[in-house]
Amino acid sequence: MMRPKRNPDVQTKMLPDGHVVIFSKQSDWAHTITPLAAIAWEFCDGEHSVDEIVSQVLAYSSDSTAAEIQPAICELLNDFAQGGLVSDTSA
Repeated sequence: MMRPKRNPDVQTKMLPDGHVVIFSKQSDWAHTITPLAAIAWEFCDGEHSVDEIVSQVLAYSSDSTAAEIQPAICELLNDFAQGGLVSDTSA
């Protein structure tokens, strides 16, 4: 199972509203993510599996179920991986 780990060359900055700006120095690319996506990002430490990351996000989201969150988190993590923001440490 994938255990995503943040690229150490990626910087983040928390905004006052809870959103987070992710900036990749390698690609000179920046993107703003939602507060729930920021929770997923925080747990991309190479220690947590996708299921564990989903559980952490669910702990902060009283409005959603695992069935709703799981596909969104998987898509988010896939986008992070395709953008070179995370790598898989499970292999």
